[in-house]
Amino acid sequence: MKRLLAAVGMAFLLATSQAWANIIFTFSGAMFNDGGTITGTFTTNDTADSLIDYDILTSGGALLGFHYTPATANSLSSLPFILVLEPASADPILQVTFAGGLTPLGAAIAIGQFDSFEQVGPFKRDIIDGSVAPAPSVPEPGTLLLLGAAMIGAVSLRRRQQRT
Repeated sequence: MKRLLAAVGMAFLLATSQAWANIIFTFSGAMFNDGGTITGTFTTNDTADSLIDYDILTSGGALLGFHYTPATANSLSSLPFILVLEPASADPILQVTFAGGLTPLGAAIAIGQFDSFEQVGPFKRDIIDGSVAPAPSVPEPGTLLLLGAAMIGAVSLRRRQQRT
């Protein structure tokens, strides 16, 4: 009986603990001083200090814009504070800073307005507004499976106690 109770308790603790997963950040309202915009997402590890993937599009304004992906640009980022993407040609360059640094939890993170920019040759445009926000966390399937097993074990234990 004690073993069953201990097993159910352990399964419940494992099921309710946070499962670590990559974090997807989405740009929101990001604008350049020439009217251009930044849209897209980037993915970091669970502590937001390593860039894993990115799909960011700059468009509009005085510059043509660029589609930054791992196939088109390298990361020179220093997360959680600075995202830097640069193609092999070193033209254009996108630098985005985050006020206070990226965090895996919580609300939107403001983009630094005085040190975030895109530069193509001698032409530079500054980011004047916008933020990034982490996607809501969704429990991993393994976590849900453990939670279900813990619930079944608790119900079974309760029924067994009622019979005796």
